[in-house]
Amino acid sequence: MLKKRFLSMTIIILMILLLYLTGCGNSSTTTEKANAEKTNGSITLTLAVNFPETDVTTQNLKTIAKNFEQENPNIRVNVTSLPDYEATMKTKMAANDLPDMWTTHGWSVMRYSGYLLPLQDQPWASKINPLIKPIITDKEGKIYVLPMDVDVAGIAFNKDVLDKAGVDPDSIKTWDDFKVACDKIKAIGKIPVYLGGSKDDWTVGNFFDWVAPSFLVTDDNHNFRKELKDGTFDWNNYRPVAQLFVDFIKAGYFNKNANEGTWQEVGEALAKGEAGFAFFGNYVIGEAMKYNPNGNYGFMPLPAAYKDGERTVIVGERTAIGVWKDSKYKNEALKFLEYLAKPENINLVAKGNMTPTGLVGDGYKLDAGKLSPYFENAAKYKGFGYFDREYLPNGMWDSLCKTGTGMLAGTMSIDQVIAQLKADYQRLYQQQK
Repeated sequence: MLKKRFLSMTIIILMILLLYLTGCGNSSTTTEKANAEKTNGSITLTLAVNFPETDVTTQNLKTIAKNFEQENPNIRVNVTSLPDYEATMKTKMAANDLPDMWTTHGWSVMRYSGYLLPLQDQPWASKINPLIKPIITDKEGKIYVLPMDVDVAGIAFNKDVLDKAGVDPDSIKTWDDFKVACDKIKAIGKIPVYLGGSKDDWTVGNFFDWVAPSFLVTDDNHNFRKELKDGTFDWNNYRPVAQLFVDFIKAGYFNKNANEGTWQEVGEALAKGEAGFAFFGNYVIGEAMKYNPNGNYGFMPLPAAYKDGERTVIVGERTAIGVWKDSKYKNEALKFLEYLAKPENINLVAKGNMTPTGLVGDGYKLDAGKLSPYFENAAKYKGFGYFDREYLPNGMWDSLCKTGTGMLAGTMSIDQVIAQLKADYQRLYQQQK
C-alpha cells in the first residue's frame, strides 16, 4: 500500500516538474521571439478604420500600406475594419488596449484626444486645410490627427431625377421649399429622399444631424448654441426638428422599406435614378459611382429653417488618422503617418471619397471630377461642424438614431422622443463634467 502511494506521489511530482519546465521553455521561446523581432526591426502596426472592408477608403489605405511596406520591409501595416466600430473602440479605451493607429470618425478632440499623440509639430501640420483645422484643434491649439480629406457635406442628389421633376436645387432656400421639391419628385414616381433605414440606424440619425442645426444652431437670430453646450438646453425647442421628420414620413418622402433599409441601398438608388436626394456626405456619391460611374450627381447646401435664414454646409472629419500615445511602435506609426501625408496618398484618398484634400499646398489637388463646381459653390456658404459632435455630449448620437427609428416605426411620439432625449442629454452631460 505504501509502495503504491509512494509511486503515485512520484508520478505527480514528475508531472509538475514537466509542466514547469515546459512553461519555462514556452516563456523562453516567447521572450526570444520578442527579442528577435526587436533586433530584426520587424514589427506590425495595426490601423483600425471605421469604414467597411469594401469601402473605397479602406481599399485605398490598404494600397498605400502595401506601397509603404515595399519601401520599409521591416514594418508591416495591418489595415483592419472593426465591426461595430464605436462600441469596439469604447471597450478598447476602457481596457487601455488600443490599436497603434485609428480613424477618429469626427471625435479626434472630444473623445480620443486623451489617448492620442499631439501632432501639431509634425512636418505636414502646417499644410492642414483651413476648412478642417478649427474642427480638429483643441482649446490649447493641439492637433491629434492627420486629416487626409475633408468632409464638406450638403444634400446629395441625382441631377437627372431633379431635372425630370423640374426641380432646381439652387432655388431651394428653406425646408418648406425642400418639401415642394419632394412633392415634385414623388409626382414622377421617384423616391424623394432615400433615407437608408433602421438596419443601419446611423442613416436615420443623419437626418437629424442635417436638419437640427438650421433650427437650433446656424441661424444667428434663432439659436441655442450656448444652451446646448452648457447643459441648459430646453428640449422642447427640438420639437420642430422631430416634426419635420414626422412630416416627411406622413408625406411618403422616404423609401418605403425604411424600417428595414440599409446604407448600401442608398448609393445604388441614387445611381439607378430611383431617388432624388440623400442626407449624407459626398462619400455617398462615391458609393453611387460604383454602380453608375457616369451618373449625373451633385450636392446642395442645407436649407434654412427660417425665411430670413442662410443656407449652410457641414464641415467635419472624414478620413482622419491618429497615433495611440501608448503604442510600442510610436516612431514607426509616425513614419507611416508621414508617408500617408505625401501628396499622392492624400490625393488618392480624397479622390476616392470625392472630397477636398485634408492638406493643401504644392502637389495637393482637388480632383472631385464633376463635383468640383459644387465644392466651389459650397465655399460661398458658412460651414458648421456636425451637430452631435460639436453641440451634444458624447453618447447622444445613439439617442438621435434610436429615437429616429422609434418615430419611423411609429413606436415613439414626438413627446416621447423629447422626453427621452432630455433624459439622455442630462445624464450624459453630467457624466462628461
